[in-house]
Amino acid sequence: MQKTTPYYYQQTYERELSAIITEITTYNKKPAVILDQTICYPEGGGQPGDIGKLGNVSILDTVKDSTGQILHVLSDEPQEGVGEQVRITIDWEHRYDYMQQHTAQHLLSGTLYRLFTLDTVSVHLGHDSLSIEVDTQELSTQDIDTLEQEVNQILSHNIAVTAQELSLDEAQKLGLRRSIKVDGDVRIVRIGEYDAIACGGIHVQRTHEIEAIQFLRMEPIRGRVKTYWLAGARAVNAIRRNRKIVDAAGTLLSVPPEGIVDGIESVYQQLSDIRYRVGELSRIVAQVRMDEALKSSQTMNNVPAVVIDATPWADDIMKYFPETLFAIPAIMACIVRTREDGKLTWQIALKGCGNEIDRFNEIRNRALPIISGKGGGKPPLWQGIGLLPDNKDQFIDKVMQIFAGTIDGKSS
Repeated sequence: MQKTTPYYYQQTYERELSAIITEITTYNKKPAVILDQTICYPEGGGQPGDIGKLGNVSILDTVKDSTGQILHVLSDEPQEGVGEQVRITIDWEHRYDYMQQHTAQHLLSGTLYRLFTLDTVSVHLGHDSLSIEVDTQELSTQDIDTLEQEVNQILSHNIAVTAQELSLDEAQKLGLRRSIKVDGDVRIVRIGEYDAIACGGIHVQRTHEIEAIQFLRMEPIRGRVKTYWLAGARAVNAIRRNRKIVDAAGTLLSVPPEGIVDGIESVYQQLSDIRYRVGELSRIVAQVRMDEALKSSQTMNNVPAVVIDATPWADDIMKYFPETLFAIPAIMACIVRTREDGKLTWQIALKGCGNEIDRFNEIRNRALPIISGKGGGKPPLWQGIGLLPDNKDQFIDKVMQIFAGTIDGKSS
């Protein structure tokens, strides 16, 4: 079977190529073609395969199968047949992005080893960031700053990125920072005197093409440290985005960039004070509303029966009603509030009326199903939510019937 001639190493910056279809097959239930030659890089070494167009059909991925054949995985069946010529067009933004990420990862891993003698355990060139798992339990902020500054300086020096094929024996004599994992000839990628590693990926030609690298965050993983980075256009776009955020935040706070943190802390303190004052006002509103409800309440065997619909007031008002209820010697109360999320908050208070638990069980069995209510509690207060707020009035009516029936001994 004819093998595809790869040109992605020799023509890394080529974006289009004419090729002949030598076979049409499938890969993971998707149509795929094998070509006599290609510039599409197949997934490998942590670097995603190329995407783009084959004629008018989308190339979803480029991979190697178990025999080493390069497969161009398609969105649909190709319009051309075996033996026909077709035009390949690479998605250049996707290709160049990963060339930047991969080269940046080499520099980061090489510099980690050169400055701190730290090995790279694994790497991942993700859609949003690149990650490097480092063989250490801790990296200090100072270490990260030193690493970031050093790599960005190397980028500015515009160092050449080169590759050469060596025999396995020759490659093993180089004392590379990572062991060689292939048999036969080895492709060595060098970035001047800053790094040399066995790698089958594709990279930029000079370090200035990466433009910048930027540290994102790190996290512990399996007793090691995993670091996350942006490189190339991703880093530049993030810097621009962050600058806009800083400018907007400074404008809103009326402070220079260096004053933003203090400005946010000041605003946070003001908000805390406002929340406290709003809470105090809600407590007062709850007390006033309870006093009004008591004045207009029905009295059943000397126990006031109160209904309050607290929907018009602030969200947190429901947490202040229990304070008012506990201060009253005897009361039966039904307090409800329709929330913005479409649920109904309810509170039932039974105090000084006798057999409170039996009375609430009757409400649980006969009234709560009306609003599909759930919740619990113990004397003198039960509370929860209901999923059918439109049935609020029916729920209140039923609770009042039970209040009346249990007070005078009648069954409602």
